[in-house]
Amino acid sequence: MTVTRRQLLAAGATAGMGTVAGCTGFLRDSLSSTAATVPGATLEDTGYSEHTVDQVVIERTVGRFGIDRTVEVRNWYAEYDRSVALDALGLTRVQASVIAAFTTPQVSFLGETFNPVGNYSTDDLVELIQNRYDRLEDVQYVDEEPISILDTETALARYEARARLLSAETTLDVYLQLSEPVPHENDFVICVAAYPQVQGIETESDAVRSLLKSLEHG
Repeated sequence: MTVTRRQLLAAGATAGMGTVAGCTGFLRDSLSSTAATVPGATLEDTGYSEHTVDQVVIERTVGRFGIDRTVEVRNWYAEYDRSVALDALGLTRVQASVIAAFTTPQVSFLGETFNPVGNYSTDDLVELIQNRYDRLEDVQYVDEEPISILDTETALARYEARARLLSAETTLDVYLQLSEPVPHENDFVICVAAYPQVQGIETESDAVRSLLKSLEHG
């Protein structure tokens, strides 16, 4: 079975839920986040389109004093894409430019956050990326720049990598851009973008910034 990027993000996001089992009466049987989405006007301006907006449900069994309890965590994953020409590979148009927004509940108690996503760096997040691009190799940090996402100033990191484009069964150089987790409306929002390098030129960064800055949530 292929493990997708959203499954990996969701699994990482809920890995620490067992920690709150010791907080008697705090942990509910179900925790939910709200989707972060791109408005239609921005999609039209950038040429991107909605690929999917889905719930990603993860269940965790936690225990205390020998009693097991199943906790359901409802996350959201929104993905948008745009076709680009890869003439050098003999490909006219493929849906190879992708951005995604993943939301997961913050889960905090007495000022302490128990969802480990809040402590993830962009280096941690880049290890979780799978889906359109598979078999990431030679991942190298390039730089980062400030960006405002949901009225919060954060960092947008850029990486270079070699990856296999699943839809075309070919390997190519790509850029990855990732935001740090952004706390908003009791959720964490994580943004990821991946797109091909076109002769070493970054052609999608302006569009990616527009999409991420326009996110709506809550």
